[in-house]
Amino acid sequence: GVALQTDFPTVNGYVPPDEYEEKRQHRQLYGMMLCARCSDLSQGRMVNAVAGQGGERMSAGLITPKQLRDQLTHIREQKALVVKVVDVTDFHGSFLNKVRDVVGANPILLVLTKIDLLPEGTDLEELKAWCVEEVVQKRRLTLAGVVCVSSKKGDGMKEAVLTMFSERKGRDVYVLGSANVGKSTFIRAALKAIREDGVFFAPAKRLPTASAMPGTTLGIIPLKAFEGKGVLYDTPGVFLHHRLNSILGGDDIKRFKLGASLVRFKPIPRVQGEEKDRLSFQGLTLLWGPLVRVDVTKASPSAGLEFFGPKGMRVTVVETSSLPDP
Repeated sequence: GVALQTDFPTVNGYVPPDEYEEKRQHRQLYGMMLCARCSDLSQGRMVNAVAGQGGERMSAGLITPKQLRDQLTHIREQKALVVKVVDVTDFHGSFLNKVRDVVGANPILLVLTKIDLLPEGTDLEELKAWCVEEVVQKRRLTLAGVVCVSSKKGDGMKEAVLTMFSERKGRDVYVLGSANVGKSTFIRAALKAIREDGVFFAPAKRLPTASAMPGTTLGIIPLKAFEGKGVLYDTPGVFLHHRLNSILGGDDIKRFKLGASLVRFKPIPRVQGEEKDRLSFQGLTLLWGPLVRVDVTKASPSAGLEFFGPKGMRVTVVETSSLPDP
């Protein structure tokens, strides 16, 4: 999402001069060449480009979260359809506050992603109705529809694409969301669904890079996904500093595999080393790897907790009294 350059190796968009010249001679620069950073990200390396990510201070080559968000402010002046991607397992945590300042009066197609992580038997229609109340009645936003998808598994993508096509009415489409919520992954899945529906000119190569590293997309990326008028835009993620993936550095994100498929853990009220379950979690503490501590001060016997995370992060149950005060 940034311009290619050959002068500063530590700055985003850098490519070695000899590689740049070779691609230029063959007219393969536009859409055919990855900068060093994107190449590293596509191979699983965790390369940070945003100041504040994981506590990293501003330095040469980094951009600020404000610079990323400022790229989106022109959308409110456009006549467009906004596709807003939200993590269904963290609705309030990944929903952008003051989104009206960005989208203006443009209608929003709300995409709830990662539905494959919801508990079995979840009523998606009830979930959609709840979202409508949250978005329209409480936040006073203009809603064009709500769709539930799993971008990785392809569930719901056909409905999402059909809704997007019917609601855009010849307008451009901007895909918005918080950093690392899954915008680029959704776009890749959407383009695949578009091609499977017979729109063969939708791009299949050189798609937006998807990575577990927040701040992968640094600029607005236009994609020719529609026949005739209108462009599909991938956009930089808005950094929400309370989210765990903004707090951790690249090494920890990779260590905990935060961008990988999540596994659901449902712990039982049994202290490690004991043979019988307690009546409830009251008086117990749940330690989720080294990241989260939950002290349960009061709970009914039927109360439970579920954790969604990588396979390597287990939940340990101990007595709260055995731990020092947090």
